[in-house]
Amino acid sequence: MDPRLSTLDPQLLSRPTRAVVDLGAIARNYRSIARLVGPRVKVYPVVKADAYGHGAAPVALRLAQEGADRFAVAIAEEGIALRRAGLRGEILLLNYSDPGDLGVHRAYGLTPALYDATHAAGFAEATKGLQEPLPFHLKIDSGMGRLGIRPEDLPSAIALIRGARGLRLAGTFSNFSSADDPDSPSTAAQTETMKGCLETLRAAGLDPGLVHLANSAGLLAYPSSHLDAVRPGLALYGVLPSEDLGTQGFEPALALETRVMSVRRVPEGSFLGYGRGFVTGRSSTVAALPIGYHDGLRRSFSGRVSVLLRGGEAPIVGAVSMDVTLVDATDCGAEPGDRAVVLGREGSRHVTAWDLARAAGTIPYEILCGIGARVPRIYL
Repeated sequence: MDPRLSTLDPQLLSRPTRAVVDLGAIARNYRSIARLVGPRVKVYPVVKADAYGHGAAPVALRLAQEGADRFAVAIAEEGIALRRAGLRGEILLLNYSDPGDLGVHRAYGLTPALYDATHAAGFAEATKGLQEPLPFHLKIDSGMGRLGIRPEDLPSAIALIRGARGLRLAGTFSNFSSADDPDSPSTAAQTETMKGCLETLRAAGLDPGLVHLANSAGLLAYPSSHLDAVRPGLALYGVLPSEDLGTQGFEPALALETRVMSVRRVPEGSFLGYGRGFVTGRSSTVAALPIGYHDGLRRSFSGRVSVLLRGGEAPIVGAVSMDVTLVDATDCGAEPGDRAVVLGREGSRHVTAWDLARAAGTIPYEILCGIGARVPRIYL
């Protein structure tokens, strides 16, 4: 083997399918959120799930340049990757953490969230010999019913925390279940439940630390939920969690695009793709795109989504396969090498994450997080 091949960066290859990420747009969205909540309220950019498919390390490092000094991820592996990329500041683990990984948490400066009695007891035991207490955030179940200390169990959790010399309560938080639904009464109810839990903590002599509750929907639609800090996720990337919220000036930061790899003219009555489930109803120009469901172009998009091509729209025809997708380019035309936009803008037309989510019967979060790891991210 040529020794030069061992140092070749695969992203230098000419594969045309790529996700283009505008870090400047993410920075501007962050500044908009900071202005909205005001200087007193801290901002935890949520960069879990590889920053919702945008690339956690490039996104977090760019936001650090904007002054962000605290970040939220799901698990320790995500936090470790950010530290190894050079990120400083607080890294909060919103989801799973293991008391057995205490050494890793301390070595990489990761702050776990304690979310039930057994979990909290495990950390209390693991940290009892520490000279310097481990900071943690206490998660409250204010009504989502997933993870967190329920209000009726808070007194026993308080007793455990007060007796745990190796732990230091640095923050208290909860998750909204329905803040993206403006008609749901649960958001106001959860806010009040959270405030009641904070009163219980303070009455027991515990400082709850930095208090945070609002996600993207909460910070945009419910100013009363801003408290000490907010945790923007989807809005940070320019997609709002509900279409009822409009756009509010946020800029989508990611485009998914590819280029036509082959064009052929087929007669009426031609079968296209796996399963022979699509038959042309006219003589058609069919373009093949080097993108498939492993890249994030879902099989359920077949017959429901069009790509932007030559200023027009080319519907996806036949079954989307793992690596190749066919589009009907009869009306817009196509030549090998033409740019095809799956998500993003082409001239005056655009396809949004919400457009794709509706076609797939899902939510924009899943569309963005579903863009495959083999799709190179190109940063602007």
